Amino acid sequence: MELEELKRYLRMDYEMETEEEQDLLKFYSLAKIHIKNQGVRLNPEDPDMVEQFNQACAMLTEHWYDNRQSYRIGNQSYEIPYSLDSIVRQLKYCYGGDAE
Repeated sequence: MELEELKRYLRMDYEMETEEEQDLLKFYSLAKIHIKNQGVRLNPEDPDMVEQFNQACAMLTEHWYDNRQSYRIGNQSYEIPYSLDSIVRQLKYCYGGDAE
């Protein structure tokens, strides 16, 4: 996913500093690694799988970008949204992806 597509998905329609854009791309890169480390083996030949993989990475990027503090005061937590967990499960078990 390219930067402009990622910003559109995350509804970031404002002008960002170069450092913010670099942070966003870094979070996206780390999200791809994180999803693959969850046992997802992306099959680039399967457009449905690629679409869901990109969505999962964008969701995780948004979560990490919005929750950059190292700690939180109060009862709110930094748990990853359940919908992301559901997509990762689908990626792992609904597609017969090859190891990348």
